[in-house]
Amino acid sequence: MMAKRFTDTMKWNEDWFLEIKNPHKLFWIYICDNCNHAGIFKPNKRMFELILGARIDIDLFLKEINSDKQRILELANGRWYLTKFIEFQYGDKLNVNNRVHKSILEILIANNINWEDKVITPKLMANEKVNNNNDDDNNNNTPRTISEVIDYFKEKGSSKIEGEKFYYFYESKGWKVGESKMRNWKMSASGWISRNKKDEPCSDYLDGQLKAMKG
Repeated sequence: MMAKRFTDTMKWNEDWFLEIKNPHKLFWIYICDNCNHAGIFKPNKRMFELILGARIDIDLFLKEINSDKQRILELANGRWYLTKFIEFQYGDKLNVNNRVHKSILEILIANNINWEDKVITPKLMANEKVNNNNDDDNNNNTPRTISEVIDYFKEKGSSKIEGEKFYYFYESKGWKVGESKMRNWKMSASGWISRNKKDEPCSDYLDGQLKAMKG
């Protein structure tokens, strides 16, 4: 059973929507109703064409939908991202303490979409209330904010995306390694970075292959 969601009734009064072809109007509504809860849609125009009984020109559809601003972003993996869906459904901030919001953030990260500036982290909210704990050992256990993790990953030559993956992975586990509380998040992060680098092809090897191809 599909979850209920808000729908934008004001579109019927907006020029961009009134000016597009009727099949494209229906296709837009279909996408808004059938994307996942993070606003990501796997294009399946054939299914829609069978339902509607009309053909859809994807290039023309995207051109019309994005005529005055980008409503659909085409992702590298072939999926479409509705740029204003999350803000319309959930507001302009996501809270990792919320189970649904955390799930959305994980989907965004998996699709290389950045939502960092609009994320409320548990540590940040705790600091906004009151935080008089100055114990250095406790500060090493878990990061204060996601930004601290991202900065550390970049400092170690990794990426923002990997920093986000690390943060949300251990945040979902309560900052535990197995059954034990994490003792030093930076040590765990370094191990994470090291493991990922082992899976990457060696740059020297790639350079050698390129030179060999050039003759």
